[in-house]
Amino acid sequence: MFTSWKYDVLVSEYAKKHFMKSYIKKYKTWDDTYKEIYNMLSHIDRFLLSTKAEKIHIWDNWYIAKCEFKIVWSHESAKTSGNRIIVFVDEERFESSILLIYAKTDVAWSNETVWWEQEVKNNHKEIYDLFGY
Repeated sequence: MFTSWKYDVLVSEYAKKHFMKSYIKKYKTWDDTYKEIYNMLSHIDRFLLSTKAEKIHIWDNWYIAKCEFKIVWSHESAKTSGNRIIVFVDEERFESSILLIYAKTDVAWSNETVWWEQEVKNNHKEIYDLFGY
């Protein structure tokens, strides 16, 4: 559904504690990068029209999307940077909630999708259960 509404952007405590913390330490430009992420997710319906985001699991007015992003001032593209966000979108409440934000180097398994689905299952059970995996 495409709207002109602005979505509220929320960050889960798990994402803050386990992933964003390392980005903040690693990149001096993290504040600028987060502003870009915030703008991207506050207009998630428009961002999904690009090749940098895709809906993965859809149920009623909710979906989980996987988005690519780059670090501001880096010379890499969003795709080649390996930086990803898993976001839960509630179209009724106009909320985009960051569940995971990671680099592909954070993935402990050979299958990235299986890894992040397991992370959502273990750390965001209420959202995992909505989609009846």
